[in-house]
Amino acid sequence: MFAEITIPKGTVIGDYIGTVVRTKDVNLTEAGNMYLMYYHDQASILPDLNKPGLHLINHSCSPNSWVYTLKGHTLFFALRKINPGEELTIDYLLAPKSEFCNPCTHSCKCGSKKCRGSFHLSKDEFSKWRAFQDLVIKKDKKARISYGKTLKLLSTYPTKISDSHIRSIPLDLK
Repeated sequence: MFAEITIPKGTVIGDYIGTVVRTKDVNLTEAGNMYLMYYHDQASILPDLNKPGLHLINHSCSPNSWVYTLKGHTLFFALRKINPGEELTIDYLLAPKSEFCNPCTHSCKCGSKKCRGSFHLSKDEFSKWRAFQDLVIKKDKKARISYGKTLKLLSTYPTKISDSHIRSIPLDLK
């Protein structure tokens, strides 16, 4: 996905919408399931792969977009100013490699100076990410979900994420 216009820093790009599924019930080796988005420790969001959406944004270890949790929804926003023609990218922030990712197909070749060579975070990076997310989620009130149902759109969305929130993201993760 590429920006058609200038996207100012903090601008909300969209909401990761899809069917709420029990993560433990998903066969992670099936091709379409690589688009799962973390919802909470027991649930994930599986997008409709027949529709355009945020699931098409590629990974980069030096992303220009980030995630913000609001009422249980995962909003993507511009981490910095994004210029027209620039590819939208996000760090997939996958948990450290484990026996469940064998063989691992999550190699990264983004070419950034910070490229980890993998979509997976190190144990230390993942610990920092979870601690940061836990603080954000603690302040958030999730909407009730029903497994097997599409996550309902919010009645209103913010247009911008605050600079104070962007500054609070651990520097080594962005």
